[in-house]
Amino acid sequence: MEQLIKSFAAQMKLADEIGKAAVLSPSGTKIENVTLFGMGGSAFGGEVIKNYVSDQCPVPFLINRDYSVPAYVGKNSLVIISSYSGNTEETLAAFAEARERGATFVCVSSNGKVREIAQSNGLDLIQVPGGNPPRSAAGFSITQLLYIFRHFGLIGDFEADFQEAVSEVENFGDHELAKNIAAEIRGNFPILYSSPDFESVAIRWRQQIEENGKHICSHHVVPEMNHNELVGWKNPEGILKNSTVIFFESDLDLPRNLVRMGISKDLIANCTENIITLKPRGKSRLAQLFYWLHLGDWVSLYLAYINEEDPNPVKVIDFLKEELAKQ
Repeated sequence: MEQLIKSFAAQMKLADEIGKAAVLSPSGTKIENVTLFGMGGSAFGGEVIKNYVSDQCPVPFLINRDYSVPAYVGKNSLVIISSYSGNTEETLAAFAEARERGATFVCVSSNGKVREIAQSNGLDLIQVPGGNPPRSAAGFSITQLLYIFRHFGLIGDFEADFQEAVSEVENFGDHELAKNIAAEIRGNFPILYSSPDFESVAIRWRQQIEENGKHICSHHVVPEMNHNELVGWKNPEGILKNSTVIFFESDLDLPRNLVRMGISKDLIANCTENIITLKPRGKSRLAQLFYWLHLGDWVSLYLAYINEEDPNPVKVIDFLKEELAKQ
């Protein structure tokens, strides 16, 4: 896992080459909505894209993490099938149902049944290198989605932002910061807060802390948490005192959300002394997203070391899949 995290910039560059070389069919119809079907690490790329394209994409974009298909999916829909392994049970079930709706499909996968279905039915397929944990392949999924969205005219050029993002990852030097954050989390319950514009960062940190660090975690967004979760910062006192709260704050956040975060921190400080405020590197939204994602990967790895855990295996997920296969 350490080597996979170290090679993230190289993965981004390879993903860029794959995206540039991808040949996609014209939609043949006006795209009215976009839905990504995926689970876990394969769905995560959609969260980053949702944050990046929110002020550009002229149609709704949703992520479907389920066996079923939303009723709105039809002939004017773009459906992106994202399954790193190509064998994700929920995604394959939704894929089968959606194919009866006449949507436009683009598949992103390394192998498995998704590749087989795409090739046998003449559907667009972007094949990425496989063989690693899906959570370590975020660079592939995020980058391919950028090219897919641009192909269908849903966003404009992103090359400058992407190159800045690669540079931030390639020149990452905040290992001491990552180690210190991991040390702060040790033995505590990490609670992550961001604005909606950077929720993908909080999601990624939560997923990586849980999968790599084998450590439970939660996240929420401001301003929504001001209407519910903030009231919960009273009980149980023991858990709240032993929590580590991390706020992700960017100069690209709405000013009112930054004000809300400041007030929220003051209120939360009545329950715990362990509050960390993180600022991103980079100027563009994409660069800031990738910087924070990479920082979180390192935090999760150092936390695994502190917890004396192997970051690679996810034995409980493997067990769950084995039990599901029996039924």
